[in-house]
Formats: sequence, C-alpha cells, structure tokens
Amino acid sequence: MGVVENLVEARTRPAFEKLIIGPFMVLGEMVTGGHYMEVLRLGKQLTVGRQTAPSYWSLHKSFVAETGYVGAFYRGFLPWGLCQSIKGIPVLFVQNESMYQLRKRAGWSPQRAETASGFIGGATQAVFVTPFQKIKVTVVACEKMNSMHPWQACSTVVRQYGLPSLYDGVIPMVMRRSLDWGIRFTVSNGLKNRWMRYKRETGQPSDELHMHELIVCGLGGGATSALSYPFDTMITNSQKPLPPGTSRDLISVVRRMYQESGTLAFTRGWTMKICDNSWHMAWMFGVGTVVYDQLRKTLNNTTNN
Repeated sequence: MGVVENLVEARTRPAFEKLIIGPFMVLGEMVTGGHYMEVLRLGKQLTVGRQTAPSYWSLHKSFVAETGYVGAFYRGFLPWGLCQSIKGIPVLFVQNESMYQLRKRAGWSPQRAETASGFIGGATQAVFVTPFQKIKVTVVACEKMNSMHPWQACSTVVRQYGLPSLYDGVIPMVMRRSLDWGIRFTVSNGLKNRWMRYKRETGQPSDELHMHELIVCGLGGGATSALSYPFDTMITNSQKPLPPGTSRDLISVVRRMYQESGTLAFTRGWTMKICDNSWHMAWMFGVGTVVYDQLRKTLNNTTNN
C-alpha cells in the first residue's frame, strides 16, 4: 500500500497487521454493496448467446422476485461470499512483504517493487479464493443451489463434478488476479505520489494523504484494473454449472465462449466490474491504509509504554 517506502531501513518485523486488516476491508466493501455488484455482474456473464444480455434492472427484479430484497442483495453471500473475505488475508500482506524484500534484498526501485509486488500478491490471492468463487458462481447460477444448506451445496458440487472441480478456472484466476492487482497498486500508488507532489508544489502539508484522498486514488486504480475483465469472464464460464465431463481447460472454455456468444462473451458485465473494482480498491487502498497506520501507531505506543 505504499507505506513500506518509509519503513525499508527501520522495519523490525513484517506487517502482520495486514493479515487482519485485509479480510475486514473485504468484508466492509462486500456488505456495503460490493457483493451485490458481483452478483449482478455474474448474472450478465452467465448469459449465453449473441443476443443482448438482460439489463441490470431486469436481473435485479428477477433476483428480488425469487428471494426478496435482502435475499437478492446477499444472494450467495452466506457462507461463500463471506468466506471470500479470506482473499484479503494474502494480498495486502504478501504485497507489502514482497515489496519490502524486493527493495531490501534485490535493490529494486520503489516504483518497480510496487508493480511487481502487486502481481505477486494477486497471484497468491487466486489460490485462496478459487474454491469459494466456484461455489458462489454455482449458487448464483442455480436457484435450487441457492436454497440449499451451505454444506449441502458444497457436497453437491463435489459429488457431481469431483473434488478437483473446486479449482476449476484456477489458471485464468491466477492470470486475472495477478494482472488485476498489479494494475491496482501501480495506478493507485502512482496517483498517490502525484497528489503528494502536487501538494508539495502548492505549499500544502504533504507528509500523507487524508482518507478521502486515498479513496480517490483507490477508485482510480480499481477502475483501471477492470482492463483485466476478459479473464474474469473466462473464470465464470469455467466455473458455472455444466454437464459432467465438459472440458474446462482454458483453451476449451475460450473456444466455447466464442462459439456461443462471440466477442460479447468477453465483455458482458464490464460496466459493473468497473464499479465493483473501484469500490473494492477504495476500501483496500483508502480505508485500509488509514486503519493500518492507526493500528501500527497504537501498537507502537503500547510497546513503548
């Protein structure tokens, strides 16, 4: 998140606080609308054919008709969406630690280390999140699965498709998450550095940005990271319910997507993805940075006393 710049020489331990902050930031953005944006996006992505996909409003009305407003807003959230909060465990910590090690041991510049560490953190996150994403896609796609007990839904997927199916789409997931987070951290930190330089040039206090300024930087980084969206459509199409025995390797999935829907298969839901990524990064980069700084200061004061 950029804070490592001031700690390279003085650090005494890894930033373990990020292992706690990451999941809480993910949970915060999900319960405040992030999860439902993903549900609407999945509804678009699951459309098959070259015809126009249902509008977001039509999808919203159909979800509400099935489960009511609260049920629609948190469709597939318990427990699979909630469990996805663990995707916040590796990404911030691994990104911060790899950035530190690249600068400390390899002598990389801050900008180069920030970019590479974003790719590394995103790839690590993919390993954590793929099984839960698989279950959530299945639940969102199937009304019957949505009404099942969580363990029953998981057992049904494993029984029908096999245990390895929980990692369907892991290759495009790694590709997408690494590219996604590499772009997020590069752009967000770039905007942050430009903003701080502007404040210095105009005589404003520039030691750090306020939360609302960091949120704006996160919004920019999140929106730009939506360039990785075609990989996201591949993940959904490799994880959605299909007849047993259907090939789910990357080449087969891409070929099937194009045959069924043409280029639309790779762009449906892109608008909602921009909104979702922006909201997610606003929490992770904006709120998360401030929470981390405050927690670190509190722990340091407690230790000194």
